[in-house]
Amino acid sequence: MAPLRVLLRVPLIALVTILASSAILLSALVKSIFSAQQLRWRNAAFRWWGRSLCRVLGMRIEVIGKPPTGKFFLVANHVSYVDIILLASQVSCSFIGKADLRGWPLLGWAFRNADTIFIDRGRKRDLLRVLQQVRTSLNRGLGVLAFPEGTSSRGESILPLKPSLLEFAIEAEQPVHFVTLGYRTTPGLTGPPADEAVCWWDDTHFLVHFLRLLRLPSFEATLNFGSEPVAAEDRKRLAEELRTAMLATFTPIALPLEKEQGP
Repeated sequence: MAPLRVLLRVPLIALVTILASSAILLSALVKSIFSAQQLRWRNAAFRWWGRSLCRVLGMRIEVIGKPPTGKFFLVANHVSYVDIILLASQVSCSFIGKADLRGWPLLGWAFRNADTIFIDRGRKRDLLRVLQQVRTSLNRGLGVLAFPEGTSSRGESILPLKPSLLEFAIEAEQPVHFVTLGYRTTPGLTGPPADEAVCWWDDTHFLVHFLRLLRLPSFEATLNFGSEPVAAEDRKRLAEELRTAMLATFTPIALPLEKEQGP
């Protein structure tokens, strides 16, 4: 059944992504005529894309707390490319993502059309451009979501947050919302554990991992939104307080790997 599941899901993912991206692109083209409705149209198409792909992937979602709305700055822990699909199904926002997402097959086109703010983490000067784009998105009434760990992890814990992307919140004196996410499979029944089949944190090629994910009959996802946003006087302190708050609502996806014993 697993090979058949992959064959059925690939064209469905492509179809959903093309339809949603086309709708978002069309909303941008008619912005000058229907400016009052453009953002609503964009958000509806983006939410439909996320929810449709969650169904195609067999993702069962549990949401704890309430997602922020309007103009907000939201941070999340990061374990997989699936995070974007999951969050898109629940939150109307633009994402801050790595620059190499632009070149991903099909999904890169969707990310570009969905107001993704791309950042080149190898260039420190790129941060100024990104912060300006964050301001622009918020001024449009669109929320912004960042993954301040700076990389994906296996889900054992939450990595220390990099404070650079929090600079905008300090300058604008804007509290930061947070959400923690996690995944779960039933090893042996629905496939390998979530840290292998859903989390993408090692050097496994994307297509290899994606096919592994598509073979899963289903898996569970949890989003836990913080009840109150976090504020601080400087970005380093803000990063620390956000991580503390996130750890309080975070459920580990995997146990720590055993370290190899020396001779």
